[in-house]
Amino acid sequence: MRNWNQFGVIETIYEEEREFSSTSSSPPSLHSIVNAWSLDSGCETDVSILVQGTSFRLHKDRLISRSSYLKRHLTAVSNVTLSPPLNITAETFAALAEFCYCRRVQLTAGNVVAVRTAAELLGMTGEENLRDVAEAYFERLVVGVDAPLVLRSCVALLPDSETTASLASRCIEAMVWEVNDVDDGFLDVVLEIRPRDFVTVAYSLNRRLPNHDVLYKMVDLYLKENKYEKVTEEQRSEICNSIDCTKVSPHTLVDCVQNPRMPLRFIVRAILVEHLNTRRSVAAAATTCGPQVERTSLREFLQRDTAHRQRAQLKEAMDSTYSRIQSLEKELRGMKKILMDHHADESHILNSERSLSASFHYVPTAAAAAPLESSQIQRGGRGSVSSSGFLLDNNNNIQLGRYDLSLRSCHDERRDTQKMSRGFGHRFITGLKNAFRISNN
Repeated sequence: MRNWNQFGVIETIYEEEREFSSTSSSPPSLHSIVNAWSLDSGCETDVSILVQGTSFRLHKDRLISRSSYLKRHLTAVSNVTLSPPLNITAETFAALAEFCYCRRVQLTAGNVVAVRTAAELLGMTGEENLRDVAEAYFERLVVGVDAPLVLRSCVALLPDSETTASLASRCIEAMVWEVNDVDDGFLDVVLEIRPRDFVTVAYSLNRRLPNHDVLYKMVDLYLKENKYEKVTEEQRSEICNSIDCTKVSPHTLVDCVQNPRMPLRFIVRAILVEHLNTRRSVAAAATTCGPQVERTSLREFLQRDTAHRQRAQLKEAMDSTYSRIQSLEKELRGMKKILMDHHADESHILNSERSLSASFHYVPTAAAAAPLESSQIQRGGRGSVSSSGFLLDNNNNIQLGRYDLSLRSCHDERRDTQKMSRGFGHRFITGLKNAFRISNN
C-alpha cells in the first residue's frame, strides 16, 4: 500500500480529520475521502484551497466538476484563497469539498444555512447539485421546531444568507404562519440583527407576506427594543417604508397613524390610505343600510347590528385621524411662524443697517463760494429730503424734515432785534435827560 504522503496529503488534512471525525462510528472524513480517491484514480492532489488559514490539498477535476466559481478561478492557477466578501468558513468548505468527491454531505440544523449559502456563492448549482440538497433539508427544518435555531444561523450569516436565498425572511415567514403572530421565540433573534441587515430582511418580508400586520409589529418592536446598535433616521425611514399600508388591517392602520416612532412621511401615507379605506367602508355601510322591510328577521337584525358597529368603528377611526391631522397642522403652523419670525428679524436688522449706513451723504457742490455754502448735506439718495436729515441748498436754506429755515430770515430777525434794542436804549437815555432837564445839546 502506498504511503499517504505520496498523494500530497499534508498535515492540514490530518487536522481536518481530527476536527470533523470525532468517533470511530462517524462517516468518513474529508481526509479519508481524498485519500481513497487518490488510491482509486492513481492521481495526486494538484490544487490548494486556502480558507481562513486552513489549507486543503484536493483534486482539481473533482472541484471544477461541481463548482462554477472554482472552475473559473482554477483555470490557470493551482492555488486559490477563499476570503471575504465570501463568507465561508473552513468547516463549511470541508462539507462542500466532501460533496464534490462523493455527492453526500452531513447536514444539521446548525450548518444547513452555511452550506446552502456557500453552495450558492460557489456556484454549485449544476446537475445533482449541493444547492438543491441543502434547500430540501432547509425546507424540512423551517416547518418544524428547529426554525428558531435555523433563524439564528441565518442572522449570523447576514446579509449573504438573505441575498442568496432569502433564508432569514423565509424562517420568519414559516414561524409567522405557525403562530399567526409575532412570537417571542424569534423576536429575541430578530433584535440581534444589525439595522442595515434588518432593512434587507424587511424588504424580503414585504414581498413574501400578503398581510403586513405582522411586519408592522415586528418593525415597531425592533425600533422600540433595539439596544445593540443605534438606528439612524435614514435607516428608520427605509425600515418603515418596507411596510405596505394597503396590506395593513384598519385597526393596525389606526395604530400606525398614532405611533410616534413612525416617521412623518410614513404617517402621512398611512393617513391617506386610511381615508381611502374609510370612504370605501362608508359607501359599503350605506349600501348595507338601505330601506328595510317592516318584518325583520334574525339575519337582517344581525346585519343591521353589524352595520351599526362598523359605522361606530369608522367614526372612531375618522375622529382619530382628524385629531392626528390637527396635531400635524398645528406643528406645521408653529414651524412656519418660527421661520417667518426669523426672516422678519433678519429683514429688520438688514434695514436698520442700511438706514444707518445711508443716513448722511456729504455731496460737494461747485456753485457755492462760502464754506457753509460749499457743501450740501442730505439723507438717502442725492437730492432727497427727510425728517431725519437736513439739506443746505444754494440759497443758504436749511431744510430739516418738513420745516424750512432760511439763513436770510435769521439775519433779518437778528437785525430787527438789534434795532429794537437800540430804540429802547435811546428812549431810556432821552427820558433820563428830560428828568434832569439836560439839554439835548
